[in-house]
Amino acid sequence: MAAYMALHKYGSPHQEPCRDPMLYDTELTRGGLRLVQQLADRVAALQPRPEAVLVSPLTRCLQTATAACAQLLEQHRGARGEQMPLEVEPLLRERVTLSSEVGRPPAELRRDFPGLTFPGDLADVWWYTRGPGEDPRAVVREPQEVYEERLQALKRRLAARPERCLLLVSHWGVLNALTGLDLHPAEIATKEVQL
Repeated sequence: MAAYMALHKYGSPHQEPCRDPMLYDTELTRGGLRLVQQLADRVAALQPRPEAVLVSPLTRCLQTATAACAQLLEQHRGARGEQMPLEVEPLLRERVTLSSEVGRPPAELRRDFPGLTFPGDLADVWWYTRGPGEDPRAVVREPQEVYEERLQALKRRLAARPERCLLLVSHWGVLNALTGLDLHPAEIATKEVQL
């Protein structure tokens, strides 16, 4: 399976690396939005063409997918007369280590991103927490073994899909685990992956 990877970044390079600013489900900065919009031509020119776009449900990834894939989606609709799948895949989410990896309920995300397809069974709390009844906004580091199990579940889900070429919009750690690539902000890479 060929998979294109797009990485985004939020925040300021001057932010202290170990201090959580307690900004939940962060959005792209203006600079980040400009970078993402500059990706649109490159995404539209990808060959072979992605058959579907899968995106993490964190807002910054949803913004990235919406802006960077706009031309690609329009070309697909014009050529085939049908909508290319642009699907939210919760297993692509970032590993919870900071407040920025704590998400928002699907109802809010659907309202803000009506052009994306969300899983019908997406729980109100789809990010890692200690368990039911816990404060969903508590920043609880996702244990390594839980993260690795989730990545294995993601690989199984990707392997079960019918497409041969996907565009994944996700986070550095997830994309690195899938591909071994060290992507930088606004970088797109093509990788043949064995699932």
